[in-house]
Amino acid sequence: MNEETSGQDMAAVVVGMAGRFPGAGSVSELWQNLLNGKRAVRRFTAEELREAGVPDDLAQHPSYVPMAAALEDIDLFDAEFFNVPSREAQLSDPQHRLFLETCWAALEDAGHPPGRFDGRIGVFGSSSISTYLLGLIAGGEELPPDGISYPLLLGNDKDFLCTKTAHRLGLTGPAVTVQTACSSSLVAVHLATQSLLAGECDIALAGGVSITVPQQAGYLYREGGILSPDGRCRVFDASANGTVRGSGCGVVVLRRLDDAIADRDRVSAVIRGSAVNNDGADKVGFTAPSAAGQVEVIREAVAVSGLPASAIGYVEAHGTGTSLGDPIEVRALATAHAADGEPPKECHLGSIKANLGHLDAAAGVTGLIKTVLVLREQAIPGQPDFTTPGPAIEAHLDNYRISAEPVRPASPLQAAAVSSFGLGGTNAHVVLAAPPAVDERHAPAGTHLVLLSARDTEALATLAEELRDHLTAQTYTRLDDIAFTLANGRTDFAARAALRPRSVPELIGQLGELASGGTPPDDPAAAGWLAGGPLDPQSVGDCSHARRVALPGHPMRRRQHWIDVQHTHRSGPSTQPPASAPQLAEQVREVITRMLDAPELGPDDDFYDRGLDSMRAVEIVTLLRDTTGLPLSFEEFDGLRTLSAVVEHMSGLSGPADGASSPVRAAPAAGTAAHRHLLSKIREGSAPGHVFMVPPAGGTIAAYIDLSRRMSDERTLWALTHPSGQPGQHRSIRDLARLYTGLVREVQPHGPYLLAGYSFGGSVALEMAAELERDGEDVERVVMLDSHPPEAYIGGAADDAAFLAAFPTLIGQILPGSAPETADVDTAAPRSVEEILERIGDDTWSEAMKAELAGFFHTWRDNHEALKRWFPDWLLTGDIVVLAAEQEENQAIMRALDIRKTERALWARHSSGRVEVLQVPGDHYSMIRNPENLRHLGAAFDRALRPA
Repeated sequence: MNEETSGQDMAAVVVGMAGRFPGAGSVSELWQNLLNGKRAVRRFTAEELREAGVPDDLAQHPSYVPMAAALEDIDLFDAEFFNVPSREAQLSDPQHRLFLETCWAALEDAGHPPGRFDGRIGVFGSSSISTYLLGLIAGGEELPPDGISYPLLLGNDKDFLCTKTAHRLGLTGPAVTVQTACSSSLVAVHLATQSLLAGECDIALAGGVSITVPQQAGYLYREGGILSPDGRCRVFDASANGTVRGSGCGVVVLRRLDDAIADRDRVSAVIRGSAVNNDGADKVGFTAPSAAGQVEVIREAVAVSGLPASAIGYVEAHGTGTSLGDPIEVRALATAHAADGEPPKECHLGSIKANLGHLDAAAGVTGLIKTVLVLREQAIPGQPDFTTPGPAIEAHLDNYRISAEPVRPASPLQAAAVSSFGLGGTNAHVVLAAPPAVDERHAPAGTHLVLLSARDTEALATLAEELRDHLTAQTYTRLDDIAFTLANGRTDFAARAALRPRSVPELIGQLGELASGGTPPDDPAAAGWLAGGPLDPQSVGDCSHARRVALPGHPMRRRQHWIDVQHTHRSGPSTQPPASAPQLAEQVREVITRMLDAPELGPDDDFYDRGLDSMRAVEIVTLLRDTTGLPLSFEEFDGLRTLSAVVEHMSGLSGPADGASSPVRAAPAAGTAAHRHLLSKIREGSAPGHVFMVPPAGGTIAAYIDLSRRMSDERTLWALTHPSGQPGQHRSIRDLARLYTGLVREVQPHGPYLLAGYSFGGSVALEMAAELERDGEDVERVVMLDSHPPEAYIGGAADDAAFLAAFPTLIGQILPGSAPETADVDTAAPRSVEEILERIGDDTWSEAMKAELAGFFHTWRDNHEALKRWFPDWLLTGDIVVLAAEQEENQAIMRALDIRKTERALWARHSSGRVEVLQVPGDHYSMIRNPENLRHLGAAFDRALRPA
């Protein structure tokens, strides 16, 4: 930006803010703490220091300062909300996790969550060095013997802070990590403003995060260093002797002024000018501050703003509380303002470091957030620990004022500024103006439709409670503003409620009822939206004069994701012979409990109840092979649910693992442990009877395990696993049906039988039912989860090239985010599945994972070819219930595999019993993968299992 294009017409504005700071879980709580003069720095007890790993001899050293401004709950994260696998969350630096959460919260505060904004959102941010990686991960077994793996790198390296945030939130603007030491986050604000005004994005997130691990640890004071000997940061004071460490995170949301006005955003401040420079060599040393560099960056930012220096009524200083740095900064500020002509008549100075300590990469944006609040609220918090200005400062205070108590300016503050000077010489200065005056608005009478949505009913009740409490404390909020913000500034989740109050007090009462489990009365105007459809904007009420306001966002449900170095011991892959039975049990337990982050896991506790997914199962299988030296395959592990089952199975194995061999193995002999795992009990029921689930074309049962947790049917649930074989070793549908039927009859010798299967599994279940009926047994019901009738396959043809072309699309459907969701991955036709996996995979895909996916491909292809050669020759007498996906299946896969579009009702041709088709949400893949769709599927499956 230059002077010709500066000013109000080309300004960026702050429309949203969020953060977590020492002693404050939100921006509003931070503001109250500042007004109350609260210091977040505290002294740690001997027990806290010991728990943090501080040696007793260090903690008792006379120069050790056991103080810092700690951030609470850094081990907690809502991985499910952001669709982050639990293991990935555990191995990710808490800085990455907190920055992601804060960016989401800031966009909600602005009323522009990613899915509702029609434009490009950019993200500019910074983080400190990953002490989580250096201090915990590197000290435990998670660090592989050959160094940092890509999953560890992606989860901990600064480079990926913003790109991972953009990926998780679906942001398509620039994603730039900024690293200029402690000025990083204010430089990020400068770069975000430039990108916004250049048209590279339409919203820009800017901020920073700094978390030091462990939190409850101090530092060793060194004379002449930057850290204080007593844990206090006395900025500008005569007794200033250093700063103290702190952790925190802050993010602001920026827009162009004209866009913000057009969208009726809540403008908290206007960024009128910013500048960045470097000291160069004009100072006594690399880490020393430079008055010349600071003067120049302040003068440039003021010039760009178009405002006179005399208009600036408050400056949030870099203010580290050092006897060297503070005088240089105040002198540079006075010099820069005087060079503009007329300096400010009374400019207040402050530094948030006296309250929170030095937040390093988050320091600049935290100072900016305080400055925005000073302008918006027209109040200046007092400066803690300030009594008398330092002698080198006092000479420059003719036009500046420092107060230990909060101040209300005698006349409205027009402008303010914030400085951040990075160790190494990169300086940043931003000039802000007060938000534009808001015109008087007509407040419409009548009712308004207030919409609330959350991921589930529990979160919806929490949201209602938080909104009620917020509105109770905010007596000035208008009902139309609330209705407008919730209708246009929130993501539509699955659980929804619509209220129609006439006033804010009436809304507060209705929210209280909803929070207590009450159900709002039906509202015809909201019926379509409540059912998941669009909303008629006119139904909300008269919002023609409404604006976006700050309201509570979606509640987070955080749980612990943390590496405990005290419980890990690094070791490399085993080169020893297979262990004895007790040793094997301990090896299995150590690997699985660590990978599931469940040290208390019992021998018969279900892995899948602890969140095991297919990606982590691959990691576990690989580690078990390396640790035990036994040839465990993924297919074998897939049917095992408990520690005791895994130990029993592996006790029957022998011989070294062949890392180069295919994970696809020959079918095990009947009666062996490997044979028994083909039929696995995945849920123990309390009512008599059994339900048998037949695997889909890929052969695995992970989807059934997820489904079992959404069911209420009280019978025991069993799942079959597809028998392994060599690629191209086809099994017909009838061969599979005979094998599975024999296993089922070992559990339940006689009928009536309940069989079920997803997709391909439904077809095999029908053939199994025919096999049982031919033997004189009664089959009560076959439940099919979106299975195509045989008419869709018979006579079709698909060669290897077709299966290879469709496979990337399939992977994109079943592992969203792991591969392209289109078959057009390359112009050249792939020649093998291994070539495909090299194309669509990334550096996080291990060789073991690629081998498992290759095995999955061969099973999937062979089973589809079996379907094209099968047509039922027995008219079933039992009932068929089809749970059909509401949305159309991916057509690229259908065309590639020559699957014809057919109605699910065609199954009636193959049974003389009752055939019923029930619709369930989602498409062929998301119906059994999406958590919300799975909830509906579980309820529909319960209904399908009940007698007609």
